[in-house]
Amino acid sequence: MVVDVTRLDDTLRDCGRLLDHNKISTALDLATSLGAEYADVRLVSEITNSASLKDGKLERAIPGQQVGVTLRILADGAWGVHSTSDINSLSAQIESTLKLAKAVGARRSSKDLPVELAEVPIIQDEIHWKSQKDVRNTDLETRIEMMTAIDIEARDHEKVISTSTGWSDEHIHTELLSTEGMDRTWSFQRSLINGMVTAREDSEVVSYRFRHGGEGGLEQIESADLGQMGRDARTSVLRLLGAERAPSGKMTLVSDRDLTGVYIHEALGHPCEADLVQAGDSCLEGKLGQKIGSDICTVVDDPQMRGGYGCYPIDDEGVDTRPKRLIVNGVLTEYLNHRETAHRFGIEPNGGARAQDGLHHPLVRMSNTVIMGGSFRDLDELIEDVEFGIYACGSRGGQVDTGRGSFQFAAQEAWMIEHGSLTRPVKDVSISGMTLEILKNVDGLTKDSKLAAPGFCGKGQTVPVGDGGPLMRISEALVG
Repeated sequence: MVVDVTRLDDTLRDCGRLLDHNKISTALDLATSLGAEYADVRLVSEITNSASLKDGKLERAIPGQQVGVTLRILADGAWGVHSTSDINSLSAQIESTLKLAKAVGARRSSKDLPVELAEVPIIQDEIHWKSQKDVRNTDLETRIEMMTAIDIEARDHEKVISTSTGWSDEHIHTELLSTEGMDRTWSFQRSLINGMVTAREDSEVVSYRFRHGGEGGLEQIESADLGQMGRDARTSVLRLLGAERAPSGKMTLVSDRDLTGVYIHEALGHPCEADLVQAGDSCLEGKLGQKIGSDICTVVDDPQMRGGYGCYPIDDEGVDTRPKRLIVNGVLTEYLNHRETAHRFGIEPNGGARAQDGLHHPLVRMSNTVIMGGSFRDLDELIEDVEFGIYACGSRGGQVDTGRGSFQFAAQEAWMIEHGSLTRPVKDVSISGMTLEILKNVDGLTKDSKLAAPGFCGKGQTVPVGDGGPLMRISEALVG
């Protein structure tokens, strides 16, 4: 059999191999002998824990474990993919998956190019990013205690009508073998705590959301002042209750690092994904080497940024990760890619293949995406010559059209900027525009660039991501 599932817990805890190497190698050899151009097997095993409090009371606590395996076979220029949680049956799926690939290839239209893969170094190794405090050793009582530390402070006001606090952690163990000889095993952990506070005054009801966490174990959560996190959330939601509606129109916009990160991720990062470029659904198609932003804009996507929620040591095709410098001084220099799109565009593979879990086919995805810092000392210096504008903080979501290059985001909270100073809080702030116009209008960045709150990215599959940067000033943006 492929793996002894009855011993999975002990094997995983010791970071042992789960796939039967000899059996998988034999299956991959069979695929090659039957005409496969390439094949790989990727196993992902996840040990997870999630819990939540509602108004200070335990609502759920769910430990979990799942194992998924995906077999990919490339034949006649097309993919055949088989995913299963019954890993014992994997070897028997070679012939049917190969037939699927050939059937897809036979239906390919004359205008569609066959799938080909860029060459990459063939590596056999193991990489395990160890946490300072292995999150698998954290008991439920500790998780509840930490959530409660936030909750007590967050709901300590008569106008707060509801609180919710959540916890999630995961240990991810991956193995990949291919017909090229790739044989890699890697593991790492993520930890996250989050919450929402809701307040009401008369008929007005507002909410404020927050998250903290990243790659790593219990030390990630312990690094935060949880009580202060609750107090800050309570202060923000009460301030929103008393805030007036924001004005609308074109004006100077200053964003905090959360909103800066969300903008860079959504409006720029997605159009840089080479599979969207290949599909004709990116405003950055054909713009490599061209100036698309102001001179002060340099944007990096870095899976090796340890502690970021989007970290991973090896991508889901077995390629080493590295920082991708998407924009350098306003010039588009690189697309995010996987092996297929790297071949299509004749560029170097850069480790951008990610899958939601062991049951999904890898797509081109972001990791930790940040705009680098500039020359301004702090917020005060950034706004001192702004006569009228908005300082917007946090994100409440939005919409992006990668093909047209348009976006719309909503901020969690904001302040008016008048005559170089922050004056009064405002709410219901939304920002819209065209990606390339806004990039050219960036005229100020503070020096301190770092990741903001962790997040999740949906693209048919959901993966953890990090984003952030400095405080960013845009000379003209449409607010309202």
